[in-house]
Amino acid sequence: MTEAAGTPATQKNIGLTYGLIGGLVSAVSVLVFYLGGVSLFLNWALNWIPIVIVIVLAVLAGVQQRKVNGGYLPFGQALKTTFTVFVVAVGIQTIFTYVLLNVIDTEFRDAMQLAAIEKTEEVLRNFKMPEDKIDEAMKQAANSDSYSIKSMTLGFAFNSLLCFIVALIISAIIKRNKAPFDNAFTQ
Repeated sequence: MTEAAGTPATQKNIGLTYGLIGGLVSAVSVLVFYLGGVSLFLNWALNWIPIVIVIVLAVLAGVQQRKVNGGYLPFGQALKTTFTVFVVAVGIQTIFTYVLLNVIDTEFRDAMQLAAIEKTEEVLRNFKMPEDKIDEAMKQAANSDSYSIKSMTLGFAFNSLLCFIVALIISAIIKRNKAPFDNAFTQ
């Protein structure tokens, strides 16, 4: 079945295709960080690499959608395409991370939880927080599970909200509307 250029089905295919690529990149990144150990997995600087790649993929998807539309891309369609890339990529990464840490290697999850608690304590001490507040924060951190289904679902929702904001910015930049009188004299 062929679709006319710029139809919603084409739009979804572009966003979905680039989102799947982004999800694959994100999942491979999670796997590489996992294989590198706890310190690599928790390294915030390196975790920006797949995020930047997914942002680039969202831009490329929007530009591709504009090409499919003959050089024009309304803001709403740009937003749908770019946000689809983000949601699919973040969804794949979230599911992969959940399975990795809750099914495949729960010991790694526990080691990460411990390392995160130790790092939190170190940061709080560097900020010269009172000892009773540090103890309270440590108790709270020890009782939380950042990788439970609930926490990861909330993380997915929060990340999707952040991605929506980025998609709004990208869409505002890449949109291109037809001139209002483009076909006025040719008919």
